[in-house]
Amino acid sequence: MRRYETIFISDPDLPEDNRATLFEKMQGLIAEHDGYIAFFDEWGARKLAYEVKKKKRGYYVLMDFCAEGSLIAEMERIMRIDDRILKFLTIQTEEEVDLDAVKEQVAKAKAEKEAAQKAAAEKAEAARLEAEKAAEEEAAKAAEAQAKEAPAAEAPAEEAPAAEAPAEAPAEEPAEEPKSDEEDA
Repeated sequence: MRRYETIFISDPDLPEDNRATLFEKMQGLIAEHDGYIAFFDEWGARKLAYEVKKKKRGYYVLMDFCAEGSLIAEMERIMRIDDRILKFLTIQTEEEVDLDAVKEQVAKAKAEKEAAQKAAAEKAEAARLEAEKAAEEEAAKAAEAQAKEAPAAEAPAEEAPAAEAPAEAPAEEPAEEPKSDEEDA
């Protein structure tokens, strides 16, 4: 058994379900020929260096798999016929591979990836909790500062009305109206 990498570019305008059936077809073909897919990586839509079948963009997919050589001829024949595939290239990466070793390597890589994702999630959660704690502390400090400012602001405010009260008192007293000459008469 040999190890291969195939990269193919599919039409970027394909609906998602149509693209999924194409990918399943390629994976099924490998499984039919007793192959093993080490990984299947969708790179997504990218700009092409030049137009291919009047398309400026393509949806890139990389497959790393182990299979017998007879599969490659059949897979490339199907890719040439299928209009949904713009271009493809298959290379042999290893002459003879131990399938069990490849499976172990893939399992180890998946475990490392999951561990890294878990660590990243835990780190993000810790950062979120720390940010929440910092925000709560900041809010508490702001409330404390506001509480300190409130009594200081109230004390001068209480003195100001007392000072204004005497000024208003004379204004409230009725002033004697000057007597006019008509009233005397």
